[in-house]
Amino acid sequence: MDFVPRYKGQVDAALEEFFTNKIRGKSGIEKEAISKLREFTMRGGKRIRPLFMILGYWLNSDIDEKIIRASISLELMQSYLLIHDDIIDQSEVRRGGPTFHRMFSYEDRINEGVSIVCADLSDAYSHEALLATDFSSDRLNSAMKLMSEIVEMTGIGQLMDITLSLGDNITLDDVTAIHKYKTAQYTVNGPMKMGAILAGYKSPEKLDRYGLPLGIAFQIQDDILGMFGNEKELGKSVVSDFEEGKKTHLILYTYEMAKKNEVQFIKERLGKKGISNADFERVKEIIEGCGALEKTRELSRKYYESAIDSINDISNSPNQREQLKAMADLMVRRSS
Repeated sequence: MDFVPRYKGQVDAALEEFFTNKIRGKSGIEKEAISKLREFTMRGGKRIRPLFMILGYWLNSDIDEKIIRASISLELMQSYLLIHDDIIDQSEVRRGGPTFHRMFSYEDRINEGVSIVCADLSDAYSHEALLATDFSSDRLNSAMKLMSEIVEMTGIGQLMDITLSLGDNITLDDVTAIHKYKTAQYTVNGPMKMGAILAGYKSPEKLDRYGLPLGIAFQIQDDILGMFGNEKELGKSVVSDFEEGKKTHLILYTYEMAKKNEVQFIKERLGKKGISNADFERVKEIIEGCGALEKTRELSRKYYESAIDSINDISNSPNQREQLKAMADLMVRRSS
């Protein structure tokens, strides 16, 4: 079963239809806002969250048009969160193109204000898309409640990410907690549980043992690629996370394992804009040379294996188990 290409294409088509209907008859700033939301949302997304929602639904129901249409709510939610995240981080590139607040031609302050409001529109659209589907009211209400909880937990993770990175008090456990709240819940676990709820799956809490560790493994791998990946494949700069001062497992393990002068070298440059290519290459050499890169990879593998170990408790279907394993591999064993 070619799960990803088959259903990604259907999600893309449903998203395009949603935006086409939204933009019809609009003019002025409203038309510009919706057009740019469509461009941003449709640009290069992997549709991971809709795919996990569809996968969760499949655990107790045949995949149908209803779940495809419901799943686009998560891509609209993703746009809302990414727009805010890029403004907070002052990022310039997303998915190989400009971040949303760089897509407008006003002055910077106005661009950011317009983008925040457009993100709020995308949040409203996410609820609209889910509520427009023909599921029973009890299942729809439960899924909507969970969706609100996902956004809440992502917000808490974002607050932790912003504040805990200040100074030198952040711990490895803090970084893992940020990954759990900011990434795992809204990338894997929440979407799968929403799909399972819409399908009437009896024990959606079982999915926590798969979704949470897999989401953490995904984010750890993302942090690795954020420094050691290929910019063309990633669609963003590999120095951006470092220049933003993100204290990842890579960085904290390096602080524990590298020589004192090497740690000082990194601390003097972390969070500073305009790092030279030579200095960034030296940072990477230190991270790899002290063993922090391999230790971070081992941590990602540990969480990945924990997710894999849960699969047999989630489904009795060989096909579903195979797809759960394939999605885990897609999330963690990737180069972009």
